[in-house]
Amino acid sequence: MKLLVLSDSHTDTEAIFSAARREQPDMAVHLGDHARDALALRARFPRLPLRFVRGNCDFGIDCADEELFEVCGKKVFITHGHLYTVKSGLDAVTRRGASLGADIVLFGHTHRAYIAQAGGMVLMNPGAAGGRRGWDRDRTYGIVAPDGPGIHCELREA
Repeated sequence: MKLLVLSDSHTDTEAIFSAARREQPDMAVHLGDHARDALALRARFPRLPLRFVRGNCDFGIDCADEELFEVCGKKVFITHGHLYTVKSGLDAVTRRGASLGADIVLFGHTHRAYIAQAGGMVLMNPGAAGGRRGWDRDRTYGIVAPDGPGIHCELREA
């Protein structure tokens, strides 16, 4: 099972379409900013299962702020991260993931790609999938493979 993890595409749908074509994932996850880009991804790839949440720049769209779902027996918690002040630290989002019994915590908002382990969970911020290159960081996305005994995660350039 291969998850394509996207965040902060900021209307750069070509970047996320390109990542989906290149990676051929089993599921896509969009962590907000802009959630409408997730809807565009669904329209372009209608057979690709998709989970997405709202970010701090998502106005006038009806979707959740966070979601917990299971893939390959692993609990995955997704959120944009702004409600957990991830720009100031990861304690709040880590506590929330632990309280939900998550194995994987996926968040965005900072535009900084990040992978770590904390409290038996994998934490990943895939960075910003869209926007102008050099705007604040290179464009990146994440790959998560939750099947098997471990959880394989990596970051790739968009």
